[in-house]
Amino acid sequence: MKDWFTLSSRERTGMKVLLVLNLIVLILNLFLRYYPVQQKSTDNAAYQQELERFRNSLRSHGTLPEDSEAQDGGSLKRFPFDPNTATKKEMVSLGMEERIAARIISYREKGGRFRKKEDLLKVYGFDRILYASLTPYIIIPKPESRVQKPAQPAEESIRELRVELNSSDTSVLMELRGIGPVLASRIIKYRGLLGGYYSVDQLKEVYGISDSLFQAIKNNVLVEPALVKRIPVNQAGEAQLSRHPYIGRYKARAIVTYRKTAGCILSTEELVRNKILLEEEESRMNAYLSFQIQNPEPGTGNRDKR
Repeated sequence: MKDWFTLSSRERTGMKVLLVLNLIVLILNLFLRYYPVQQKSTDNAAYQQELERFRNSLRSHGTLPEDSEAQDGGSLKRFPFDPNTATKKEMVSLGMEERIAARIISYREKGGRFRKKEDLLKVYGFDRILYASLTPYIIIPKPESRVQKPAQPAEESIRELRVELNSSDTSVLMELRGIGPVLASRIIKYRGLLGGYYSVDQLKEVYGISDSLFQAIKNNVLVEPALVKRIPVNQAGEAQLSRHPYIGRYKARAIVTYRKTAGCILSTEELVRNKILLEEEESRMNAYLSFQIQNPEPGTGNRDKR
């Protein structure tokens, strides 16, 4: 163990140096992320002036051809244009080569779009000098942001929607805003385990329904308590009782054991009195337990029957 977990002095020094280097790289990375290097913007106006001075010097020495101004833009007709919509003829008339204009059109036909002026330089072979002279004439309109508002009738129908939880299927539940197929299936599955909902607040017990979602849909749902299926507590076996989410295995066993001793159970208050249910559980269990006695066992003649 000592050979495996003991470091020599050189190894400890190396570890320290490595940690320092990692810390420096981390700090440098954070610095560059929040303080990016400012890129120097290109001054096209100054570049254009320098280009014009160069042309004048060539003219004074007689080395500039007479038709060069027509080729480089000196006497070409300039007009505002959008590279996303300009035709090949218009781009050629602005001084672009036909092959460059064809590439731009091919790029557009494949779904490409120029979102800013500098995107033209991404076209292979595009002349930077020509770009500098065309910059003041390039116009790329900004896309309009359209905000779609739901129609008023749809909003009214959402407000007026009322869904009964104990009789609705998944298609009806999915009409509630924020309820998809997964949540709709969970609502129905939990309804089956409970035997039905006696209160709208029970939706908060369904996995995946947050408090914000419940607040958004609580006014659009209702329950019919008469549709709740009650468990006959004096006839049900331990397995049937334990399947209910509010009872479970241990309470079910206690109920069956007590029933064998007492002969029958008359109310949830009796179960609370005998420490089988908690006081706060009494009201909700009243919605799911039935205490009718069909065939009372011997020895229960003196107990009230409900």
